[in-house]
Amino acid sequence: MKAIGEVLSSSITELVAECWQQQNDSGFAPDLPERPRFGSFLRVTSADNALNIFAVVCDVSTGPHDSTHRPTALKMTRDQLRMEQPHIFALLRTEIYATVIGYSNGAVYRTGLPPHPPEVHDFVYKAIDEEVAAITEDLDFVRLLSRVSRVPSDELIAATIREACSARGGDYDFLVQAGQSLAQTFRDDYDRLSSCLLYTSPSPRD
Repeated sequence: MKAIGEVLSSSITELVAECWQQQNDSGFAPDLPERPRFGSFLRVTSADNALNIFAVVCDVSTGPHDSTHRPTALKMTRDQLRMEQPHIFALLRTEIYATVIGYSNGAVYRTGLPPHPPEVHDFVYKAIDEEVAAITEDLDFVRLLSRVSRVPSDELIAATIREACSARGGDYDFLVQAGQSLAQTFRDDYDRLSSCLLYTSPSPRD
């Protein structure tokens, strides 16, 4: 599997990565790089620490590399921009913000914060279904995501549960277990529990 980007900054609890421009069949880079879904899982391979670190995408942003080259409205469709001014897309960068929820060392997967953060310039990959299923076997990741402040954490938790369920082929038993974990995490906050359960209903993957 090809990497989709690399780490720009990191800590034990979170990371920021930049997406790479990928070449398509025509030999040219598309106007925007491949961007992971909100709530989807990433794997960072940290060779220096012999760890695979797993994180959940909590935000994706696209903007200029610097304040000098800010985009302006050009009154052109995306197809027109691709044909007439494809260079403008090279002036944009896409960054991923992700919350760390677990790690693996060999075949052992652990939910929780890793002993070391990812290293800057480590490569970032989309986690495959088998990895998602393994790292979400312990539903304690719900507790970690409940503390995210960058985005509404209720919607992030729900999106992550949907991703984990989809990685299991839509396993209904997993949804039941996830609901029980939500009830335990938000046992003193009925409004948040109701919000998470409302958003957790599965939706088709892209």
